[in-house]
Amino acid sequence: MALGLACPALAATDVHIRLSGQSQAPLQLALGLPPFVAGTPTRPEEALLARELREVARADLLFSRYFRLLEEGPHFHGGNLREILPEWKARGGGWLLAAKASQEGSRISLAASLLNLSSSEAVFERTYRQEAAHARQLAHRLSDDIVLALTGRRGVAQTRIAFANDQSGRKEICLMDYDGADLRVLTRDRSISLLPRFSPDRRLLAFTGYRDGNPDLFLLDLEKGTRRLLSGMQGLNVAGGFSPDGTQILMTLSRGGSPNLYAKSLSDGSLTRLTQHFGADSSPTFSPDGSQVAFVSDRSGNPQIHLLDLDTLRARRLTDLNWCDSPSWSPTGEWIAAACRMHPKDKMDIFLVDVTGNVIRQLTRGEGSNENPSWSPDGRFLVFASTRGGRPELYLMDADGSAPHRLAELPGGSYTPSWSW
Repeated sequence: MALGLACPALAATDVHIRLSGQSQAPLQLALGLPPFVAGTPTRPEEALLARELREVARADLLFSRYFRLLEEGPHFHGGNLREILPEWKARGGGWLLAAKASQEGSRISLAASLLNLSSSEAVFERTYRQEAAHARQLAHRLSDDIVLALTGRRGVAQTRIAFANDQSGRKEICLMDYDGADLRVLTRDRSISLLPRFSPDRRLLAFTGYRDGNPDLFLLDLEKGTRRLLSGMQGLNVAGGFSPDGTQILMTLSRGGSPNLYAKSLSDGSLTRLTQHFGADSSPTFSPDGSQVAFVSDRSGNPQIHLLDLDTLRARRLTDLNWCDSPSWSPTGEWIAAACRMHPKDKMDIFLVDVTGNVIRQLTRGEGSNENPSWSPDGRFLVFASTRGGRPELYLMDADGSAPHRLAELPGGSYTPSWSW
């Protein structure tokens, strides 16, 4: 978020900027996915549960881009699973997922088997249990386990996205699954709440709220449902990113003067000033190794992305476009996503810039205003706010800009998304 910055004409660049595309070549593992079955065939509620859980897991696996799902083949009816393996292998499958859903009162379970069709051996056999009210989380757990077992990489099915939404007439902090389901409203302050930021362990959520008239910084404990004031100094108190180890949080504080960057210890509350600039420094985000901070500053004339070395506290400019805002460092470390524009009359678009500043990749191209990118924890996807549909809504896309799609059909406007790690 740029903080009251002026926008003079674009200065001549002395940095080589190259616009290019980005491609991804995800694995395509052939996974057989017959219907899930009911633990008790005579119980229609279990048959319905089995269908619902399979649909959630199917959507997760397709979203991951790792799998080519094979769905036409012999069904698993709860008998000897290995009897159907040869036919699934003949259909080109490399692996097979079979599962049985059961329910007892308010508890559900899913007994799942993932098998290697080449060896007929089980990759894993696990039983997942969950309260029925949170059935989708059970399917997400299974999906992430499959991704990890077959690719060695972390899945995103259990991650969540926090954001601000104004359907009530005021901006409140909301939370939903990565796929747009299970929406929860976390604040009901009837004020302005925005810019949520997740801690690395996903337990805490920092956000700025005007509940008491000043833009104060609050910390929500998502497990306990409690809130505490983290910073209530006069003027701006805006969260940046948490440190990779979760012990510190970056902040933008104005303290009655120009906005500058600070790091606050979550254990003892101590505050370390990182920048001292007469203009505006804002929107800080840690590098994955915690050694640097990317931030927005107008020290070069108009808001640009800068990098700050935390050992020396020396900053260098990374971009030289007309306007840049809301940097988000990729989990893999080589890219910083940001909302930028090339020319004064352009709308904001999502760009990637490498840490040298020599390579810039434009991901969106003038379809509304596109802002506040946030990375998935595996670095393969981005969530962002876009007005391409006429009002601010949340969209997801692959990290090369492909496959953009609206995350959820929600009333009101949605802003400043943050993807949990």
